[in-house]
Amino acid sequence: MFAFLLFIESLIISTLMFLYLNYKAKVELKYLFLDNILISVVSTIITYLFYTSYLENPIYSYIVNIAMVPTVLVLNTLVRFYRVPNRKTKAGDKDIISPADGNIIYIKLIEANDIPFSIKNYEISKLSELVNTDILKTPCWLIGINMTPFDVHKNASPIGGKVILNKHFNGKFLSLKDGQAELENERNTIVIDNGEFQVGVVQIASKKVRRIETYFKEGETIKRGNWFGMIKFGSQVDVIIPATYQVELNLKDQVYAGRTIIAKPKQS
Repeated sequence: MFAFLLFIESLIISTLMFLYLNYKAKVELKYLFLDNILISVVSTIITYLFYTSYLENPIYSYIVNIAMVPTVLVLNTLVRFYRVPNRKTKAGDKDIISPADGNIIYIKLIEANDIPFSIKNYEISKLSELVNTDILKTPCWLIGINMTPFDVHKNASPIGGKVILNKHFNGKFLSLKDGQAELENERNTIVIDNGEFQVGVVQIASKKVRRIETYFKEGETIKRGNWFGMIKFGSQVDVIIPATYQVELNLKDQVYAGRTIIAKPKQS
């Protein structure tokens, strides 16, 4: 009976935490039926072992369990965060695939020669580094992907080709009074040229944890689906693709790096 009550406590705490993560970080509700049960079971077992080994009063076990559930949840999140899955895609040769795990937060059409803006948590970054390439000379799509703590944080190349731009920005922390100031989180922008067109990928880090890794240098060749970098913790990825492509996504759709098709050539 004691172990059952301990499990119920674990399940309640874990469920409330997952509902909060769904509301705050947009973590998919499917994890309520996956990781939630696992975390509750593991927390219960560990706390019960503490009870049988060190704790004489069951009341202490319930208190320990309150701390145990978040601890196990954090460890589970880190495993999901740092995992490197072997991804395969059914995309055609000319299809563009997603560079990141996450959910779609915006799809915007950018007119030729306009400089796009990335938006993360109401903070705006002007992607002026793109003017050094030809990617903005024709209309393009800007697609924003929000990465939750449960998403893989490795990033995959959406197309194969030559890396012609790899630009890192440390970021600026300015006031955003009246929505007028331009804020810049740490970001890294790469542009890949496949000989027919160019695709840009913008990695945006959290301003609390600022660390972006990239594995390819300018001038190097990358294959579609190759892991080209990683963003540590709170993050977002924007992808810039030609407007000659048909976007295959809708807002709030879940996508997966190296697997999900985000755009196909328009049928003539």
